[in-house]
Amino acid sequence: MINRIVTILTLVLLTISAPLLLAATPGQEHHHPEQKAPIDWSAYPADVQALKAQLDQIRIEQKGLFRQMRSQNDQIKRARESLTPEQRNSLKKPAKQLIQQMISSRDAIRSLRDKKHESWDKFQEHAASKQWDPAKNDLRSIIEQKKQIVEKQQGILKLQKQLLTIINPSSQSHVHSD
Repeated sequence: MINRIVTILTLVLLTISAPLLLAATPGQEHHHPEQKAPIDWSAYPADVQALKAQLDQIRIEQKGLFRQMRSQNDQIKRARESLTPEQRNSLKKPAKQLIQQMISSRDAIRSLRDKKHESWDKFQEHAASKQWDPAKNDLRSIIEQKKQIVEKQQGILKLQKQLLTIINPSSQSHVHSD
C-alpha cells in the first residue's frame, strides 16, 4: 500500500513537472498553428516595436526560468530516486501540499496563456488593419499577461526549491538561487 502511494505521488510529481516545463517553453508563445508567416516587426511603427522589445526581454527572462525549472526538476528526480520507501512515505504529506500549489500555478499559467493567445489574435487583426492604438493596447495586455506568467513561473521555481529541500535537505546548497 505504501509503495502504491509513493508511486502515485511520484507519478503526480512527474505529471506536474513535465507539463509545467512544456508550458514554460519559450519561443513558441507567439506562433499559432494557423499563423502562416512570422511578423515583420520592422514594418510597424516605432512605439509598437518598442513594445515588442519589452516582450523580447520577458521572453529572455522566461528562457532563464525554464532552464532553472528543468535543472531543478532533474535534481528533484535524482533526489527522489535516492530515497528509501520509508523516507518517501514520511515526505508524502509535505510534498503533496507543494504539488497542489504547483498544480494551481500551472493551471493559472494555462489560463493566462489562453488569454495571451486571444490578445495576440486581436493584435494581429488590429495590426493588419493598421489600427495602431488598439494594437498597442493589445501588446500592453500581452506584456502584462506575460509578466503574470513569469511571476507564476518564479513561484513554481520557489516551490521546486522547497520540494527539493524537503526531499534532500543537504541539496539546498546546490540549488541556484535568484
